[in-house]
Amino acid sequence: MNFGVNATKSAIVVAQTKGGSARFAITTIRQIPFQVRSGDDLAELLQILITLFQRQGRSPRSVLALLKCSSGRFGSCLEAIKGEAMVELAASQLGLRIVKIAPQSLKKTLGCAKDQKWRDRAGEMFNPGGNRSNWSKGAAGAVAAAFKVAGEEPAQCK
Repeated sequence: MNFGVNATKSAIVVAQTKGGSARFAITTIRQIPFQVRSGDDLAELLQILITLFQRQGRSPRSVLALLKCSSGRFGSCLEAIKGEAMVELAASQLGLRIVKIAPQSLKKTLGCAKDQKWRDRAGEMFNPGGNRSNWSKGAAGAVAAAFKVAGEEPAQCK
Protein backbone atom coordinates (compact mmCIF):
# COMPACT_ATOMS: atom_id res chain seq x y z
CA MET A 1 0.00 0.00 0.00
CA ASN A 2 1.38 3.38 -1.00
CA PHE A 3 0.13 6.83 -0.19
CA GLY A 4 0.07 9.81 -2.51
CA VAL A 5 -0.36 13.04 -0.55
CA ASN A 6 -1.10 16.58 -1.68
CA ALA A 7 -1.43 19.45 0.81
CA THR A 8 -3.75 22.27 -0.27
CA LYS A 9 -4.88 25.46 1.45
CA SER A 10 -7.81 23.77 3.18
CA ALA A 11 -7.23 20.01 3.03
CA ILE A 12 -4.72 17.20 2.96
CA VAL A 13 -5.65 14.84 0.13
CA VAL A 14 -4.48 11.26 0.64
CA ALA A 15 -4.73 8.71 -2.16
CA GLN A 16 -4.13 5.13 -1.12
CA THR A 17 -2.88 3.04 -4.00
CA LYS A 18 -1.56 -0.41 -4.66
CA GLY A 19 0.49 -2.07 -7.32
CA GLY A 20 3.15 -0.80 -9.60
CA SER A 21 3.89 -0.79 -13.30
CA ALA A 22 0.84 -2.11 -15.13
CA ARG A 23 -1.10 -2.93 -11.95
CA PHE A 24 -1.47 0.56 -10.47
CA ALA A 25 -4.85 0.99 -8.79
CA ILE A 26 -6.42 3.63 -6.58
CA THR A 27 -7.87 2.10 -3.42
CA THR A 28 -9.32 5.23 -1.80
CA ILE A 29 -9.05 8.99 -1.92
CA ARG A 30 -9.60 10.88 1.32
CA GLN A 31 -9.78 14.59 1.94
CA ILE A 32 -8.84 15.67 5.44
CA PRO A 33 -10.09 19.24 5.85
CA PHE A 34 -8.15 21.49 8.20
CA GLN A 35 -7.75 25.09 9.29
CA VAL A 36 -4.71 26.55 10.97
CA ARG A 37 -5.87 28.95 13.64
CA SER A 38 -3.71 27.67 16.47
CA GLY A 39 -1.16 25.06 17.44
CA ASP A 40 -4.02 22.87 18.64
CA ASP A 41 -5.32 22.68 15.06
CA LEU A 42 -1.94 21.42 13.87
CA ALA A 43 -1.74 18.90 16.73
CA GLU A 44 -5.19 17.59 15.81
CA LEU A 45 -4.20 17.29 12.13
CA LEU A 46 -1.03 15.44 13.12
CA GLN A 47 -3.02 12.94 15.18
CA ILE A 48 -5.49 12.33 12.33
CA LEU A 49 -2.62 11.70 9.90
CA ILE A 50 -0.81 9.37 12.31
CA THR A 51 -4.01 7.37 12.82
CA LEU A 52 -4.61 7.08 9.07
CA PHE A 53 -1.05 6.09 8.21
CA GLN A 54 -0.84 3.65 11.14
CA ARG A 55 -4.02 1.89 10.15
CA GLN A 56 -3.21 1.61 6.46
CA GLY A 57 0.58 1.73 6.16
CA ARG A 58 1.69 -1.33 8.09
CA SER A 59 3.62 -2.91 5.23
CA PRO A 60 7.37 -2.36 5.48
CA ARG A 61 7.29 -1.51 1.76
CA SER A 62 4.74 1.29 2.19
CA VAL A 63 5.89 4.57 0.69
CA LEU A 64 4.48 8.04 1.14
CA ALA A 65 4.75 10.08 -2.08
CA LEU A 66 4.44 13.72 -1.04
CA LEU A 67 3.74 16.28 -3.75
CA LYS A 68 5.98 19.16 -2.73
CA CYS A 69 4.59 22.63 -2.23
CA SER A 70 5.76 25.17 -4.76
CA SER A 71 7.80 28.21 -3.90
CA GLY A 72 8.37 31.50 -5.65
CA ARG A 73 6.00 34.08 -7.02
CA PHE A 74 3.14 31.65 -7.64
CA GLY A 75 4.04 29.32 -4.79
CA SER A 76 1.86 27.50 -2.31
CA CYS A 77 0.12 29.32 0.50
CA LEU A 78 1.34 29.12 4.07
CA GLU A 79 -1.51 26.79 5.12
CA ALA A 80 -0.50 24.22 2.49
CA ILE A 81 3.12 24.41 3.58
CA LYS A 82 2.10 23.81 7.21
CA GLY A 83 -0.03 20.86 6.10
CA GLU A 84 2.92 19.42 4.20
CA ALA A 85 5.06 19.73 7.33
CA MET A 86 2.46 17.82 9.38
CA VAL A 87 2.41 15.03 6.79
CA GLU A 88 6.21 14.76 6.94
CA LEU A 89 6.15 14.72 10.74
CA ALA A 90 3.47 12.00 10.89
CA ALA A 91 5.30 9.80 8.39
CA SER A 92 8.61 10.33 10.17
CA GLN A 93 7.14 9.38 13.54
CA LEU A 94 5.82 6.14 12.04
CA GLY A 95 9.00 5.32 10.12
CA LEU A 96 7.31 5.51 6.72
CA ARG A 97 9.59 6.15 3.78
CA ILE A 98 8.89 9.58 2.29
CA VAL A 99 9.57 10.43 -1.34
CA LYS A 100 9.14 14.10 -2.24
CA ILE A 101 7.77 14.65 -5.72
CA ALA A 102 8.33 17.92 -7.55
CA PRO A 103 5.19 19.02 -9.42
CA GLN A 104 7.22 19.89 -12.52
CA SER A 105 8.35 16.25 -12.81
CA LEU A 106 4.81 14.96 -13.27
CA LYS A 107 4.43 16.14 -16.85
CA LYS A 108 7.03 13.63 -18.02
CA THR A 109 5.88 10.90 -15.63
CA LEU A 110 2.31 11.09 -16.90
CA GLY A 111 3.34 11.26 -20.55
CA CYS A 112 1.74 14.61 -21.31
CA ALA A 113 1.56 16.18 -24.73
CA LYS A 114 3.64 19.31 -25.27
CA ASP A 115 0.99 21.83 -24.19
CA GLN A 116 -0.97 19.57 -21.86
CA LYS A 117 -1.09 20.23 -18.11
CA TRP A 118 -0.26 17.33 -15.84
CA ARG A 119 -3.50 17.76 -13.84
CA ASP A 120 -5.54 17.34 -17.02
CA ARG A 121 -3.57 14.23 -17.97
CA ALA A 122 -4.04 12.78 -14.46
CA GLY A 123 -7.78 13.28 -14.85
CA GLU A 124 -7.75 11.46 -18.19
CA MET A 125 -5.76 8.56 -16.80
CA PHE A 126 -7.26 8.09 -13.35
CA ASN A 127 -10.72 9.62 -13.58
CA PRO A 128 -11.92 8.99 -17.12
CA GLY A 129 -15.44 10.25 -17.60
CA GLY A 130 -15.40 11.98 -14.22
CA ASN A 131 -16.71 8.89 -12.40
CA ARG A 132 -14.94 9.55 -9.08
CA SER A 133 -17.20 11.75 -7.01
CA ASN A 134 -14.35 13.07 -4.85
CA TRP A 135 -11.99 13.96 -7.70
CA SER A 136 -10.36 17.40 -7.43
CA LYS A 137 -7.12 19.18 -8.25
CA GLY A 138 -5.85 17.95 -4.88
CA ALA A 139 -6.78 14.37 -5.74
CA ALA A 140 -5.06 14.67 -9.12
CA GLY A 141 -1.84 15.70 -7.37
CA ALA A 142 -2.03 12.96 -4.75
CA VAL A 143 -2.72 10.20 -7.28
CA ALA A 144 -0.07 11.47 -9.71
CA ALA A 145 2.55 11.50 -6.92
CA ALA A 146 1.67 7.92 -5.96
CA PHE A 147 1.80 6.92 -9.63
CA LYS A 148 5.30 8.35 -9.99
CA VAL A 149 6.50 6.29 -7.04
CA ALA A 150 4.84 3.17 -8.46
CA GLY A 151 7.09 3.50 -11.50
CA GLU A 152 4.42 3.35 -14.17
CA GLU A 153 5.40 4.76 -17.56
CA PRO A 154 2.29 5.32 -19.68
CA ALA A 155 2.15 5.74 -23.40
CA GLN A 156 2.04 9.29 -24.74
CA CYS A 157 -1.43 10.77 -24.81
CA LYS A 158 -2.93 11.74 -28.14
